[in-house]
Amino acid sequence: MSTMVPCPTASRSRHATAFTVALLLSLPASLWATEPTWWAFRPLQRPAVPLIDGPASSDVLTPIDAFLLESLGADQQRFSPLASRRTRLRRAALDLLGLPPSESLRNWAGTSSRGTAWHLVVDRLLADPHYGETWGRNWLDLVRYAETDGFKTDAVRPRAYFYRDYVIRAFNEDRPYDRFVQEQLAGDELFPEDRQAIIATGFNRMWPDESNASNILLARQDALNDLTANVGNVFLGLSIGCAQCHDHKFDPIPQADFYRLQAYFAGIVLTGSVPIGSPGELRVYQQQMARWLSQTRPLREQLRKLEQPAREKAFRLKRLKFPRSVLDAVDTPAEERSTRQHQLAFWTERQLPVDEKKLLAQLDEAQQRRRSQLKQQLALLAASRPKPPQQLEAMATLEAPSGPPPTYVLAGGNHEVPLNEVSPGPLSVLADTTAVPVTATVPRPGSSGRRAALARWLTSPDHPLVARVMVNRIWQGHFGTGLVENTNDLGRQTAPPRHPRLLDWLASEFISSGWSIKHMHRLIMTSHAYLQSGRQRQEQDAIDPRPYSYFPRRRLTSERIRDAMLAASGQLDTRMFGQPVRPPLPPKFGTRYTWKESPTAGQRSRRSIYIHAKRNLPYPLLKVFDQPDMHESCACRAETTVAPQALMLLNSELVLHFAGGVADRIRSGSGSSDPTTAVRRAWQLVLGRLPAAGELNDAVTFLTDQGRLEAGSADRALLDLCHVLLNTNEFLYID
Repeated sequence: MSTMVPCPTASRSRHATAFTVALLLSLPASLWATEPTWWAFRPLQRPAVPLIDGPASSDVLTPIDAFLLESLGADQQRFSPLASRRTRLRRAALDLLGLPPSESLRNWAGTSSRGTAWHLVVDRLLADPHYGETWGRNWLDLVRYAETDGFKTDAVRPRAYFYRDYVIRAFNEDRPYDRFVQEQLAGDELFPEDRQAIIATGFNRMWPDESNASNILLARQDALNDLTANVGNVFLGLSIGCAQCHDHKFDPIPQADFYRLQAYFAGIVLTGSVPIGSPGELRVYQQQMARWLSQTRPLREQLRKLEQPAREKAFRLKRLKFPRSVLDAVDTPAEERSTRQHQLAFWTERQLPVDEKKLLAQLDEAQQRRRSQLKQQLALLAASRPKPPQQLEAMATLEAPSGPPPTYVLAGGNHEVPLNEVSPGPLSVLADTTAVPVTATVPRPGSSGRRAALARWLTSPDHPLVARVMVNRIWQGHFGTGLVENTNDLGRQTAPPRHPRLLDWLASEFISSGWSIKHMHRLIMTSHAYLQSGRQRQEQDAIDPRPYSYFPRRRLTSERIRDAMLAASGQLDTRMFGQPVRPPLPPKFGTRYTWKESPTAGQRSRRSIYIHAKRNLPYPLLKVFDQPDMHESCACRAETTVAPQALMLLNSELVLHFAGGVADRIRSGSGSSDPTTAVRRAWQLVLGRLPAAGELNDAVTFLTDQGRLEAGSADRALLDLCHVLLNTNEFLYID
C-alpha cells in the first residue's frame, strides 16, 4: 500500500449530516471487544536466537540469518549464494546514499585482492552526508512534508525547509530515535535551549492548511484531526484516524481514544518566532515581559479603543464571514488571548490584513493626531521592551501560559456536536501495558507538559509499538517490503508479520542499542540475507522460492532516478541544506500552478530532496515515478509500470540533457575519439562496470556506423548511446 488511505467514515466533518451522525451513534459495540489481544499490543519480549546446525550454519552471519533460516529450513530452502562484490556495493550505495557508488568508492572498496572488509564499506557509507538526505527522504514521506499549504491557494511556507534540514542532520548524526521522537512532539517543552529541537516541532504543523478558510472553527478542528491521525500512523503504526467519527471497526480503539490522544495537542500555538534559552533565562524573560506589558497597557489600551471602531468599519465586508467568537480572538490583543483564541487568530489574521490607508480613512483629524501621538509614545517605550535570551525564526509550535482548551468527543466527528469532555490519555488497549501521565514536569516555564508526557510514553522501553514500527520501516527500506507489509498499520487490517520473532528481536535490539538507527543498518546489511544474490530463475527448479531466499529486485525511487542521472552526467551539485530549488518545468506545462526556476545551473542540479515541495505541483519527473502525494502519510511508495514513465525517459528534454552530460564527460577524457574507449567510459559512468564482450562489439559497431553517415552524426550517436544506457533496467533497478 503506497499511501495511508483514510477510513471512509473519517471524512472531513464538513460532510457530516444529521442522518450520518444518528446512524453512527446507533452502531452496536465494536466486534473486537471480546477478541484475544492482537499481537502488536502484546508486551515486547526478546526471543532467543535459533540455533542453526548442519550445512546451513555456514550462512549465519548475523542473528537475522538464524531467524530467517529457521523458517526457510522448514521448506528445505537456504539463502542464495552471495552476490558479486560490485552488485553488493551498488546495492548498498543506492540503499544508504541514494546514489550509485562513485569511482573513488569503487576503487577504495577494491584496494586489496580480497577486497575491503564489508563492515568497513557499510561504515563508510553510513558516515557519508548523503546518507541523511536519502533516509531523511523516507521520513519526510511519513510526515507528508511539504513547503506549501495545499488547497486552492497553496500558499508557501517559507521556513518549512528548516524541518527538512533538521531531519537530514538527525539521521546523519544517528540521533537516538527516542530523542528524535521527543524533539518532534515536544522539543519546545523538553529542550528549550536546543534550536534543532524547536525546529523539530515543525512536525506538528505538516498538515495541509486552507489558508483562506471561511470556516475557521472547522479549519482548527481539521488540523487537530490530521495531526492526531498522523501521530497514530507515524509513531504507533495504527490507523487511529478511523476512530475519528466512531469506534474503530477492526482494532480495539474506541472513538474516545482518538480525542484523548488529540487532547495532548489541544494547547499548541502555531508560531514563527520562538524565544530560546535555559529554563532560568526564559523565566526571567517572561517576568520582565509581564512587567513591561503591565507598564504599557494603558497606552496600548487607548490605542486599541481608538482603532477598533475604525477597523470594524474599514474591513466590515471581510469580517462578515467570521462568527463572533473568531472576531473576538482577532480583536483581543495577542498577549491577552487564550490558547484557543491564538489558534483561531492563526487562520483569521491572514485574511484580515490591515490596510493603513483604509484604517486612517475611518478616523477624523483629531483621532488621527491622537493615534500618531500614542504610536510615538509606544515607539519610545519599545526600546525598553525586554529581549529574549535568543530568538529563533522557524515554523514551530509552542504553548500559551493560559493552558490548553478542553477537548471533547465529537458526535460523528462533527465539531458542532461536542459530547463529553476527555482528558489526555493513552490508547485504552495499552493502558495496562504502559502507563502515561496526563502531563509531565518540563523545563520550559508556562508549558502544560502534555506533549512531553506523550513523547516520554511513546519512547519508554516497555512500549509495545514504537520500536516495532520503526525497525519494520528500516527493514522495508532495505528489502522493499516490511516484515509487516503495511508499515503504517500494524492493526488487524494488515496481515501479521512474516517473522514475528525476528521482528521482536530486532525491536529489542534497537532499544538495547540506544535506539541507534545506524546500528540496525549495520545488522541488516552485514547479514547473508542482505548480501545474497537475486532470484535465479531455473525452469528445472520446481520449488517456489520463499521470500528472503533471494534478494528482491526493485526499481529506484523517483529521487534516486533523477539523482543517479545527475551523478552520471557529472552535473550533481552536492551542496546540502538551505532554501528549496526550482528546476525548469517542461515546456507548455501550464500557468495555474507553476514556479519561477532557480537562476543558476548549480541550484537546478541539486539533489531531489531539495526540490521545492509544492503540494499542488509535484515535480513532473518525480511524480511520474511514484513520488507520494504530499497530503497523506506514505508508508511505502508504489512501484508502478505505466506508459508515461517510458515516454518521460525516452522523450524528455531533461533526460536528453542528462545523456548529453554523460557524452560531454566522455568527450572530455583522453582517447575519447576511439570508439572502444568511448564505449568503455560510457559503461563505467552510467552502469559502473566495463561492458561485456558482446556489448562492447555492438556499441562500437553502432558508433562506427553512425559516424560514417554525415558530419556531426558521431556526436549524435554517442548521445543516443548514453541515452539508451540511462534507460536500461540495470541503471533503473537495484539488484
